[in-house]
Amino acid sequence: MKINIFKYFNIKSNAQENWALLLLFFFFSPFLQAQDSIVISNHLIDLQTKNQLFNYPIVFTSKYIKDFTFSEVSYKYQKNEFARTQVANEINTYQFLAQGHYTTKAKWKLFGDLSIQKTDEKDIGWVLSDDRAEDQEIIAPHYFFVPRKADWTSQKYYLTGGLSKDITNKISIATKINYTAEKFSRNLDPRPQIISRKLGGELQLGYQIKENHKVFTLVSYTRSDKDFSYLYKDDHSNVEANPDTYLRFNTGYGRIVNYFKSNYYNSTRFLYKDIIGKIGLGYSLSNTNNTFTALYYNQKSSDDFYTNTFGTEDYVRFKYETKTNHAELFALHKWNSKELKSTFKYDNSNSINYDVKSKGHNYKSSINTINWLTSISKKTNTKIDYLYGLDVKYQKNSYSDVLATTNIDINSLNTGIFGSRDFAFEKSKLNTTVSFNLYFSLPSKLDYYDTSGGGNSTFFNEVIIHDYAVSTTNYFAPTVRLEYSYPVKNNKTVVFFTNLNEKIALKKQNDYNAIINTNTTYWVQCGVQLNY
Repeated sequence: MKINIFKYFNIKSNAQENWALLLLFFFFSPFLQAQDSIVISNHLIDLQTKNQLFNYPIVFTSKYIKDFTFSEVSYKYQKNEFARTQVANEINTYQFLAQGHYTTKAKWKLFGDLSIQKTDEKDIGWVLSDDRAEDQEIIAPHYFFVPRKADWTSQKYYLTGGLSKDITNKISIATKINYTAEKFSRNLDPRPQIISRKLGGELQLGYQIKENHKVFTLVSYTRSDKDFSYLYKDDHSNVEANPDTYLRFNTGYGRIVNYFKSNYYNSTRFLYKDIIGKIGLGYSLSNTNNTFTALYYNQKSSDDFYTNTFGTEDYVRFKYETKTNHAELFALHKWNSKELKSTFKYDNSNSINYDVKSKGHNYKSSINTINWLTSISKKTNTKIDYLYGLDVKYQKNSYSDVLATTNIDINSLNTGIFGSRDFAFEKSKLNTTVSFNLYFSLPSKLDYYDTSGGGNSTFFNEVIIHDYAVSTTNYFAPTVRLEYSYPVKNNKTVVFFTNLNEKIALKKQNDYNAIINTNTTYWVQCGVQLNY
């Protein structure tokens, strides 16, 4: 293979069942409630506990949890300046959220959440899939794209529900079902439409080995189908002479092939099918004032790309396999009116992309993340006297085109502190929450070999090198949230809230010729909640 250009960049840091069940959750009051030992609010102060309750309900079958429902409508405006390439310049999001937890007379714990979201995205280029590079350094390695920017409209419906109970003095059970439906549409040539459906379930079984000590296992299965189709209003747009609108395909980060048609009567429809399986083991210690959980699971994902909407082996073109190992520790200690909570997570995932036609691997990645979140708080009844917390995340990620087009290592450290306090009035209260995050790029590198004779240089300059520059630039991210709470009838509380988030670039890279926008990216959100 002839190598025309070799480029090497090294960066060093200066620091571093279901719908009916859900309706029961949200609209019916509990029949019987024992004395409460855990009270959960829709606030940062209880976020760690709520995540544990919804993710691993098997741990809380013997815990008394005060029933709750949170309903919310919100609007968010996001302006992306300092950002990676494959995101919108502006995003408008309209959302309805609801979460609930109830305990019946028979001591079944019912829980679930519902999300309905509409999003308008302005000016997205270089990607025609539903993936976005906002929260991931590199998106999936097989997708259509054109450089030309255009607006997108999307709708998303997410539903999850579950139940848990101690079946005997020794055996407990928990089940969860989740369903997601999405539709994405682009308004310029090419005009893709993406319809995706995801359905999954999880079973958790626990055994009480002795008082306060439980071991448990979990197993889950999820299937996702994504129907991708596109249409050109102007057929002359899909010719190589118009590079901004000529359909191309990314087969591995940096490797580009020209548009290929479906195997089925030259149609313009394709299919992505993803099967996800997970199995895990855990241990929990729980008494009146303490909860401790240790968990490990292994997850495997097989995401196949088919050259038509018939998902048979005859039409599969790419197989993208991901194996993930997850370890997690959670601790909660209560004394007087104070709570100490801490969550430690380690994730390792390895992915590889297999080209069926070429009969070989053409892309692989390795992502390693360590995250530690801890907080201490004090509450007097429902008033937050104080909350202080620390959030640290370390990432060591590697992405490689096996055929030697692109090799990237990105290492980073994200550290944050946060605090919150209530200011009480006669009936109402005002909560102020602030957080400050610093992102440091640790030693990273980019190797690039141009084997195309210059044909991929635009993708390299506009996507690869640009996103690498953003990922290796230090930034400061402050956040402010204000909540005004007012009690109304029947023990309900109305909460008006607003959020302001910013991402401010701190260091401009000058180790290579790449121009990135370092103006401040920001989010503004406002909404209203009903808590009861």
